Amino acid sequence: MTQLHRIFAILLFTLLLAACESTPVDPESIPIAERCGADSVPFDRIERYLGDQVILEGVVSASFQGERRLNGFFLQQPGSDNTAMRPAVFVRDADQGTTVQPGYRVRIEGERGEYGGGLKIHNLTAVTVCGRQAAYSTVPLSLPIDYVAQLENLVHQRVRLTHPMTVVGHYQLARFGTLDLATERLWIPTQITLPGLSARDHTTYNFLRRIVLDDGSEVEYPERVPYPSPGLHIDNPVRSGDTVDEIEGVLVEVNGNFHIHPVRQPTFTATNPRPERPSLPGRGDLKVAAFNVLNYFNGDGQGGGFPTPRGAATPEEFQRQRTRIINAMLTMDADVYALMEVENDGFGSASAIADLTRGLQQAAPDKRFAFVRPSASRIGSDAITQAIIYRSDRVEQVGRASFDETAPFNAGSRPPLAQTFRVRQTGGEFTVVANHFKSKGRCPSETGSANANRGDGQACWNAMRVESAQQLARWLRGFPTGREHRNMIVLGDFNAYAMEDPMVELRRQGYINVADRMAPEGYSYVFRGEKGSLDHILTHRTMLDAVTGIDFWHINADEPLAFEFPTRGKTPQQQRDWYAPTPYRSSDHDPIIIELDSRRLVIGN
Repeated sequence: MTQLHRIFAILLFTLLLAACESTPVDPESIPIAERCGADSVPFDRIERYLGDQVILEGVVSASFQGERRLNGFFLQQPGSDNTAMRPAVFVRDADQGTTVQPGYRVRIEGERGEYGGGLKIHNLTAVTVCGRQAAYSTVPLSLPIDYVAQLENLVHQRVRLTHPMTVVGHYQLARFGTLDLATERLWIPTQITLPGLSARDHTTYNFLRRIVLDDGSEVEYPERVPYPSPGLHIDNPVRSGDTVDEIEGVLVEVNGNFHIHPVRQPTFTATNPRPERPSLPGRGDLKVAAFNVLNYFNGDGQGGGFPTPRGAATPEEFQRQRTRIINAMLTMDADVYALMEVENDGFGSASAIADLTRGLQQAAPDKRFAFVRPSASRIGSDAITQAIIYRSDRVEQVGRASFDETAPFNAGSRPPLAQTFRVRQTGGEFTVVANHFKSKGRCPSETGSANANRGDGQACWNAMRVESAQQLARWLRGFPTGREHRNMIVLGDFNAYAMEDPMVELRRQGYINVADRMAPEGYSYVFRGEKGSLDHILTHRTMLDAVTGIDFWHINADEPLAFEFPTRGKTPQQQRDWYAPTPYRSSDHDPIIIELDSRRLVIGN
């Protein structure tokens, strides 16, 4: 026998000996939870299954594993139709360590629970990968839906939106990585329709058109906010009105709202670019603005330093706020500014209004700025008040500054502030009346109160706001500045949308909302993904023909809350990335500016 034959014989003998000594694996000895293809609970019977511990075998439709994501994956009932809806569950696998991908056939054992409006399996005791090329379904979805059950039936399904969506809100973008989307921009119901049944119908209209784009994570205040790609930045914003396409992911329900956790990055298009400056026709010679300045507290007045009662918490935050407010006001280039939410700390050199006026003057030394000083140490008892700043090189004060502390302006609504001005070049006179009515929050505890929420779309304190409108008109009939003419511009934050009772009452009293005539699509505020205007500029009907234009300058309401001046809750990198000394997100309200032809402000009309 040759050497080669001997080696072959030894090798063959070794293999035969090993085969004789090995023991075949008995399939019955494998635990049933790990035995692919064995009996398991059908997906559509999980809820009726008697035991809490269940065994499932299905196909992974989407994976969000990892502690900085959802700590799990979604499992569908096996099938061959790639677009048919199949029963599905969420699998929480935080402690397992088995990586799965869409298309994996997986067998699991765990406890039943609830998650995202559907079922979950958690506290897993077994995870077995049985295959890697199984078919999973993606259900096409189009909005609006006809009824809520259509989305309820799709919970935990992998879905694909068949059309682009519009960003309507981003209040929770920095905190939870979510964006509110809808088929179109949505109106606050009482901005465009009457309170009551019509407003409730429009609320339903809005709900059927909206969905939330989530980020596939349960992390609160993530270090990187993914939207828009490659990440949120002051120079890469996502604004309400922008468009999102190619949305595909898994549907869940969170607090009555439906969210999509995407399986791929959606595509964003900046269809609502930032406006560089207000857009006015230029036919007039006078501009008046209303601007809520988001609790402008300078920390040097009666408030007693930082943190301030309602505004900036640190000097750094205040400087960020101050710079933006000043740049916004200078870009508006108004002759008179009615400001809301200014610290109510008097009119001395250390006051908030004095500080803001100095800042404007220092930033624009070629202009002359001054502020209105009533004959009082402060206006009302609230922490905030209205204030008026004006260009003294363009207009001058005539008559006296006046405010009204009559009920309901003694508590709730802030006292209105009035001052008459004369245009230096033409001699035209007009009175500016700055207002801030009672807000819609912190409803009275007594359910029988006239100010309780009536469910008609106007929220609570509506009765007080109506009373405020009535008392305001009554006060103005007495010409509080001492100048007896009706060239009155009534403006500010009325905390009432255009079709609500207080605004209807002011119209009944002869004050016409300029936006109704010239900018019916205007809005100054976005709340829970719906746009409307809490801020208004009205003129007495006798001077309406002097108004040549109006603009809602959308620098704030459409911008993410993340860009506001506070540094709290932001990493050092985010504090740098989300701030620039520009007007954008200088406040949560957009300013409104009207243009007038002062030659038409004839006295004695």
